Amino acid sequence: MKTTSEEDKSANEMRLELKYCERCGGLWLRPVGGEQVYCVICARQMAELPPGSCEVGRARMQQGPRWEEIPPDNQDGDEAEDATEVWDE
Repeated sequence: MKTTSEEDKSANEMRLELKYCERCGGLWLRPVGGEQVYCVICARQMAELPPGSCEVGRARMQQGPRWEEIPPDNQDGDEAEDATEVWDE
């Protein structure tokens, strides 16, 4: 059986959970079921940043060749010698 002092203590208790900050990785406590993901310091810094752009649509790859075609210098097929050459500039 709980006494009135024990009931008063349980009424004033707050349940907390250990959480890591998703920005800096630091550990901090938040109320159970809380939705905060950043520690206080990082939350303040994140609030100062401009909002991210939210372009609706599909991400697109750049069109065209990714590299230039370079014709081989060695037409006779002897590639082993070319691979070991050292060029002095």
